[in-house]
Amino acid sequence: MRPMSILDRLRDAGWKALDGRGGPLGETVRKVNDALGRPLASAEELADRRAFAAGYSTPPPAEAPAAAAAGAPTAGEPAPVVVYYMDKQRRDVPRLTQILDDAGIPYQLMSLEGDEAAQVAVRRDSKGHRLPLVFIAGEVVGGRTELTNLDRTGDLRRRVFGT
Repeated sequence: MRPMSILDRLRDAGWKALDGRGGPLGETVRKVNDALGRPLASAEELADRRAFAAGYSTPPPAEAPAAAAAGAPTAGEPAPVVVYYMDKQRRDVPRLTQILDDAGIPYQLMSLEGDEAAQVAVRRDSKGHRLPLVFIAGEVVGGRTELTNLDRTGDLRRRVFGT
């Protein structure tokens, strides 16, 4: 495991101070930290971010969000496909799943409602796309338009099945 940099130690110390703070001030500071992309984070989250950026050369921690815990497909095994949504976008989900069903691609539906850690991870990894979102092997694909374009070009099946 790579030793923590000075900046990461400061970010972890800031997170510990922030995490223990209660009341309205603590809640406001946590919301600002989330809105800024969580510059203050625990050592475990920072290590997971580095591992995700490196492509997870080692298995991710057990508590890592599903968006980041995926690998490349092996022969005969499809890459994991996850559709993330919030309950208020639930009516848009069938449009995405219909494309996946028509292409014969297995997928998992994941509601982010009430799971702040997963919401932050998906927001961090979404590259500006809005929910509902499709991730293939931990990489954001996007919404309905991007999924439709991948399906039309044949890249969707290649990404999922590696062929």
